[in-house]
Amino acid sequence: MVSLFAVVAVFQSCEKKETFDVTGDVETRIFINTEGRNSLANLKNSYTYTIQHTLEGSTSNAEIQAKFPVLSTKPVNSNVTVTAEVDNSLVTAYNTANNVSFEKLPSEVINLTKMSATIEQGSSISVDQILVSIDQSKFAGLTAAAYLLPIKLTSISNNSAQISSNYQTAYIVINTKEVLVKPNVPASGMFGALVTNYSTWGITASATPNTGAAAQMFDNSLTTRWGFATQPLTINADMMETKTIGGFRLFAYRAATGFLFSNVVVSVSDDGVSYKELGTATNTTMVNASGYQYIGLYKTVRARYVRLALTWTSTSQRGISELGVYVQ
Repeated sequence: MVSLFAVVAVFQSCEKKETFDVTGDVETRIFINTEGRNSLANLKNSYTYTIQHTLEGSTSNAEIQAKFPVLSTKPVNSNVTVTAEVDNSLVTAYNTANNVSFEKLPSEVINLTKMSATIEQGSSISVDQILVSIDQSKFAGLTAAAYLLPIKLTSISNNSAQISSNYQTAYIVINTKEVLVKPNVPASGMFGALVTNYSTWGITASATPNTGAAAQMFDNSLTTRWGFATQPLTINADMMETKTIGGFRLFAYRAATGFLFSNVVVSVSDDGVSYKELGTATNTTMVNASGYQYIGLYKTVRARYVRLALTWTSTSQRGISELGVYVQ
């Protein structure tokens, strides 16, 4: 693999110090360098995005695109136009080398808006940029867990420069997930009814409590609590049988005075080992009715185990006074 930079090595012996100039790459190399962006481990020049699928549509955390200039290791002595192409053979190679299973993006969802860029004489950066994007209207069809799109520099307009072999490709990485947590659902929008008897449930927490016991989350009292000194905190509930879950109701200790849950990540499991994340509810997306915070779902889900990862708005009052689960 050819280095892009010259190296000067200094060696010392016990008799005298000698300096050796090691000849570097004499060629002008054309390359991509998007480091500093959201790069995936073991994958240079990657742009990583997440698509969320709900019953109301599919969205991403940002506009999905790879937009970058091409660079040269030294100013070019004439105009150089560099062309890029999608190379899906690199998806297979990356999967094999890293024991992962990215899917190739279907060609019909890819916008190859601009696949060439020109470095003008005397410059080392292109005046324009390569641009590849994915339309939001195509998101719903992307249902595999993860996709990889390699964009590879493949040719240049003349022989005054050569394409680097190790900084030749940029990647779009797309992860997808189904989100079942629905924002802004009041009590009347929950599926089913609140469980009335939690006495047989197995409850554990990721930290040792400093106040109360788990049973106090189910005693119908807003003045008692299961309290903890640290956050975030994960609560695991084994309902002892598979149930059809339709939503959640929580009351943080002293919620009536403004000490609320700021963030709740909801996950469920059939076996207590492998969990599926349903989504995240925040202080602004949970309906607050007299201190009770409600987490609604787009549809019911069947599971035996529930996991709630909790964060509080308060740095001092971290307690759970009431936890309710709606079931059908």
